[in-house]
Amino acid sequence: MPEGLILVGFLPALALAALEPPSHPLFDVDAVHEFRLTFHESDWWDSLQANFEGQDDPVYLPAEFDWQAMHFDSIGVRFKGFSSYYVNNSQKKSLKLDIDRFVGGQEIHGLDKLNLNCGFKDPSFVREAVCYEVCKAAGLPTVRTGFVALYINDVYWGLYTLAEQFDQQFITSRFGQNETGNLWKGDPHGTLEDLGPDQAAYHGEYGLRTNEANNDWSALLEFVHALNNTPIDSLPDTIHPLLDVNSALAMLAVDNLTVNLDSYAGRCANYYLYHRDSDSRLVFAEWDLNMAWGGYAAGMSVDAMRALDPYWTSEQSGEQRPLAEQLWHVAAYNDIYIGHMRKLMAGAAHPDSVLGRMDELRDLIRPYVSLEVAPRQIYALEQFDVAMTTDISGGGLGIYIPGLEPFIRGRDEWLRVRIGAWDRIDGLVLNELMARNASVLADEYGEHDDWIEIANRGDATIDLTGKALTDNPGDQNSYLYLPSVAINSGDYLLIWADAQPDQGEIHAPFRFDAAGEDIYLMDGAVVVDQVTYPALGVDQSYGRWPDGRGAWQSLSEATPGAENQNSTTAEEVMLLINEFLAINDGGLQDETGAYEDWVEIYNPGPDPVEMGDLYLTDDLSLTTQWLLPDTTLPAESFLIVFCDNDPEDGAWHATFKLSGAGEEIGIFGRLAAGNEEIDSHVFGPQTGDVSVGRRPDGWSNWVFFTTPTPGASNGTARASAIVYPARPNPFAPSVHIAFDVPLGGDPVRVRVYDVAGREVCRLADAFLPAGFVDLSWDGRTVRGGRLPSGVYFTRIDIGDHTFVQKLTMLR
Repeated sequence: MPEGLILVGFLPALALAALEPPSHPLFDVDAVHEFRLTFHESDWWDSLQANFEGQDDPVYLPAEFDWQAMHFDSIGVRFKGFSSYYVNNSQKKSLKLDIDRFVGGQEIHGLDKLNLNCGFKDPSFVREAVCYEVCKAAGLPTVRTGFVALYINDVYWGLYTLAEQFDQQFITSRFGQNETGNLWKGDPHGTLEDLGPDQAAYHGEYGLRTNEANNDWSALLEFVHALNNTPIDSLPDTIHPLLDVNSALAMLAVDNLTVNLDSYAGRCANYYLYHRDSDSRLVFAEWDLNMAWGGYAAGMSVDAMRALDPYWTSEQSGEQRPLAEQLWHVAAYNDIYIGHMRKLMAGAAHPDSVLGRMDELRDLIRPYVSLEVAPRQIYALEQFDVAMTTDISGGGLGIYIPGLEPFIRGRDEWLRVRIGAWDRIDGLVLNELMARNASVLADEYGEHDDWIEIANRGDATIDLTGKALTDNPGDQNSYLYLPSVAINSGDYLLIWADAQPDQGEIHAPFRFDAAGEDIYLMDGAVVVDQVTYPALGVDQSYGRWPDGRGAWQSLSEATPGAENQNSTTAEEVMLLINEFLAINDGGLQDETGAYEDWVEIYNPGPDPVEMGDLYLTDDLSLTTQWLLPDTTLPAESFLIVFCDNDPEDGAWHATFKLSGAGEEIGIFGRLAAGNEEIDSHVFGPQTGDVSVGRRPDGWSNWVFFTTPTPGASNGTARASAIVYPARPNPFAPSVHIAFDVPLGGDPVRVRVYDVAGREVCRLADAFLPAGFVDLSWDGRTVRGGRLPSGVYFTRIDIGDHTFVQKLTMLR
């Protein structure tokens, strides 16, 4: 038996390939949240329809928003969906909420877009939420869901499924803050067939959802060309550098198992494809699962859907489905595809598990379904009550939506006869790893190689015969077959990832990539557990916390072959991000003469702060991204860090750059103290050579500086008058007009004019002392009358200086 097996007790764990998103009150527990929308237009319903019907880019309508104690005067609201809008005859339509559409910076605990799905084609109301949970169990990056009781202008509009938006915020929370790759949606009809080298041929089949201005489709074109034109025997070597193949196989398996035909295999829609920066590979994810378990028939009867062939793809219009058809022809990929189905059938998608989960959610939401009335009702309460057992007519379309229990149990029974079953392994998990081992642990040859720890977190002894580790499931040469030993409950097995299999049976034929990659624990063709780890620092341990069952995260100390530790010693550190510049075109220069982005750190005092072992990051989920140099920052002093990803330029050059499109900055504490957040700031799109900072130093008020002050006080007044850009602009319902009154003070007049030059409001007319001034205008006259939407101008007179700004008001 290999050395390193140590006895400790624990609980089972689940696997996820994507990062765990931060906790969120909308999704952390099962709940029905009450959302209230208030439209102030008398014809708001007609406006919503006009903004949506026939529009390539639907227009948002302003509305007030309330949830618990959170209130926004204005968010954007529009209809969404096709069938759920045009085929659905009720007024209960799906909605998209854009929280910061009209007022920049508005978020609901970090989210600025949400989807409210009306439950069309699902009288049970739970297909979408539960199928997303199956996707998560399959290791796919998965949006979170919940439920909302929606009121519009104080009228109950119905129960909705709440779903995250698959956007840049989703990308950074699941793949890492530095991830800014291209995201494509496979709509309206992304078959992944090769349409030739002209990217314009793909524009009508897919939607580019990030980096639209760059309009670079090269990664998608390279992938579809390789997928469609590579001989099968060469496909694994060609496709692996371009595609996270396991995500594609998992998506196809979920769709077939749950008979989700409104998908790639069926209608060639409702999937996302993200080009991951960390390894330049494409990753698949599911979207819009309300018609899983037979809700979209594709011309088939309920019995035919229940007996859907494991290799079914739509034959409509003679189209091909190369993602499925090509991958299934590779023996190793086909085995993994079937392995995903077997694993899900043994766990998250087992009929007892999935039906039990559906019953839990239906008990939660039934009181809210019972309140729905026509015309804001798609299904009657009686249909909801029998949806688990009885086929229900699909809204007069000549189809039936299957009763869930007979359909799910019948589908499971049919598949087990055709593809067999997998004996579930409880508790065998990947538990801890190190991808840049410099001094923590040496192998039996005295070499400090990378390592990964496997743990038995179940109650029973597990035979490791036939189990394997790999970083590429499609390449048998990358497999390390584990020693044929029994691993007892609570034991650990340490494997060296050193690409030196000749050194022994616990030395893998691959090395870890310090920039991050995927690692799989296999049982035959079944992915038992997997981890996608991020870029890691030297001697940085990454593992589950709590040990064996928690989410993956950086650990305070490495514990190879022992229970994971994340011990902390309380420490209070007072440091603040005081100013930053994300687009430096001609301001502060570094030692090499380059104009680089920078961050100013401020110690507000009264004591000096030791900076050693503290971390700076532009990814609040990557809390140990860059280790600050070991120095002391005196009280009431400033420190500049160049964010240029050029660490070779000196000690004060971080290993990341700031994004002018907006992102995060954070300072985090020492690992020994828990690596807790000390300070952070989230910012939006930036302007060249305009910094953002606290005014006065250390205060919570953030302002723009057209004359940045790196390494010096942001001050309380300036020698000359400065006017900042009005924000938000366009605005609804109010706009901020901000300026600096220079040293000594000055008479100030601020007036608003309409396009005809008539004064409509006077905001200030007085001598003001030196300092920062922030005025707000709510679009009303001085007597309180509401002005219409349109263009206005504000004239700001500060002493002898006059400034004019154009304002656009939306109602």
